[in-house]
Parts: sequence; structure tokens; C-alpha cells
Amino acid sequence: MDRAELKTILDKHCAWLDDPTQGERADLRDADLRGADLRDAYLRGANLVGANLRDADLRGANLVGANLRDAYLRDAYLRDADLRGANLVGANLRGADLVGANLRGADLRDADLRGADLRDADLRDADLRGAYLRGTDLRDADLRGATMPTGETWEQYLADTVPALLCANGKTVKDIVASGAWECHSWTNCPMAVAFDCDSVSDIPTLFRPRAEQFIQLFDANLIPCPEINT
Repeated sequence: MDRAELKTILDKHCAWLDDPTQGERADLRDADLRGADLRDAYLRGANLVGANLRDADLRGANLVGANLRDAYLRDAYLRDADLRGANLVGANLRGADLVGANLRGADLRDADLRGADLRDADLRDADLRGAYLRGTDLRDADLRGATMPTGETWEQYLADTVPALLCANGKTVKDIVASGAWECHSWTNCPMAVAFDCDSVSDIPTLFRPRAEQFIQLFDANLIPCPEINT
């Protein structure tokens, strides 16, 4: 899609947002927008189902409520983009730059976020069920109210899953906290290393290993607070 055609679509979309009797909603289904410059674009509610946005520059773009189901956003630049309530089901976001992006209430079920940068992203109330997060940088992201890839809410994860995982090998949460593990971000004294008395993640029993890897990712992202121990 050439720049002139894209500009016409965006102009009509803005007019449609101001007055639905004027202009036309942006219909960019399956559009080839690889490498497109869409910085600060106003695409609120746009239809981008299946669009190819690989390497596209969407920094600061308004994509509130946009339909990006199955869109190809690999290595796209979405820093500070507003994606509140966006439909990103099955979207490919591998390696995407989502630093500071607002994904509150976004539907990210089955999205591929491997290697994506989500530092400081707002993921409150987002649905991450089935999302692929291997290698995703989640440092200081806000996960309050989010549904985790494993199905529980963030609050349930902290209240139920974390203590159960820490105690799975017979130790108590108090034992692990007392070891000073919560101040350590190297394997030698990681909470998982202390909990399972092992030298590497591969030594954790197979049943618990995926959960341990999830814990380590979130722990290293500064997202899991030290449990409060009643004395």
C-alpha cells in the first residue's frame, strides 16, 4: 500500500471517528503495511485483522479498541502506543518494542510475545491466556487484574500459585524468605534454587519446571514481592 492510499484511508477514518455519517472506518484487513511509518497514527477502532505490520513504526499510535486479530507485528515499534481494549488474539508480536505501551484490557490470548520488550507496559486487566512469553522482558510491567497465560489472575498467582510452588519440595515460605533469596537475582540463591535444592532449572522436577521458569521470569522482572511472614 503506497503512502497516498494509506493517508486517504487514515483521513477518512479520522473523519468517521468525528462523525460516523462522514468518512469511513479504516478497513486494513490483510493489508501489507510492512515497515510503514504510522507514528502517532489515529487508528482507534480500526480493522487491522491479519495485517502485515512487520517492522512498522507505530510509536505513540492510538489503537484503542482496534481489531488486530492474527496481525503480524513481528519487530514492530509500538513504544508508548495506546492499545487499550485492542483485540490482539493470535497476533505475532515476537521481538516487538512495547515499552511503556498501554495494553490495559487488551485481549492477548494466544499472542506470540516471545522476545518482546514490555518494560513498564500497562497490562492491567489484559487477557494473556495461552500467550507465549518466553524471553519477554516484563520488567516493571503492571499486571494487576491481568489473566495469566496459565489461566489464573495475577492476584491468584501471587496469593496461591507462588506459595504452593515455593513449598512444593517440602520447605516453608518462611524458610525460603529467611535464606535471603528474595534479594538475589542470580541462580546461586534464587528462590527456586533454594526451594528445590538444585543447581539449575533443568534439575527441577518436570512437573514443576514450567512453573519455576515462569516464576523466575516474573521474579527477575521485579514483579513478585517478598511474601509477608507472620512471626
